[in-house]
Amino acid sequence: MSTAPASALPGLETLFAVPFYRTLLHNAEGFNQRLSVRLLEWEKTPPESHTRPSPVRKHGVYESPFDFFFWDDPDVQSLARFCLNHLGHLIQVLNGYSAEEMAELRLHHHSWFHITRPGGYTSLHNHAMASWSGVYCVDPGQPARDTTLSGTLRLFDPRSHVSMFLDPANSYLIQPYGFGAVEHHFKPSELVLFPSYLYHEVSPYEGTDVRLTVAFNVWVRYEGEPKLEPGFHRGARHAQRSP
Repeated sequence: MSTAPASALPGLETLFAVPFYRTLLHNAEGFNQRLSVRLLEWEKTPPESHTRPSPVRKHGVYESPFDFFFWDDPDVQSLARFCLNHLGHLIQVLNGYSAEEMAELRLHHHSWFHITRPGGYTSLHNHAMASWSGVYCVDPGQPARDTTLSGTLRLFDPRSHVSMFLDPANSYLIQPYGFGAVEHHFKPSELVLFPSYLYHEVSPYEGTDVRLTVAFNVWVRYEGEPKLEPGFHRGARHAQRSP
């Protein structure tokens, strides 16, 4: 993917950017190995849960109940803290919140894991009832020899109208000005965070073993407000806050 240097053209700015954050959980080889074993065990005997299955079309994918970060397991709780702490910091930076303002917020979430076997995929979807989504890669699986797209997270440009007219003046725009899908190839121990409105899918996994990921959606409430289920919310304190 070609990108434009900051000094490519004086006066050139970027508008309507989409944040995409990624980081690594360092020295996590043993952690991922333990978690891999447990995920495969939990597939066979999942804990009792009252969550409802996702309506998103999947093939060759096991999806756990949606309360994974609440499971009573030390590695699960460690992963939940890692993911939610990074997301909390991202929310603070992007919104310009002070430490005092962040202390008033509570992050609520749905969370689950996927076990994807050869040929498995997850179809195009977004998470309309949340503000932020994240994926942690426990094991990306073995790379396929005949394709570079095996098991990639494919993110789609939310500007649905940008390709309404194509000609040589806009067909080859370099990033961050281009449009179309962006392919993300996961590394082990990698966490990615992105807005829940982004449509995304997982391309067919063509490896020879399993691909293991943990995903979550987050919605935020002020301290003292009911958790509720995800939905539109604009609290009075938020409305009164100066930009």
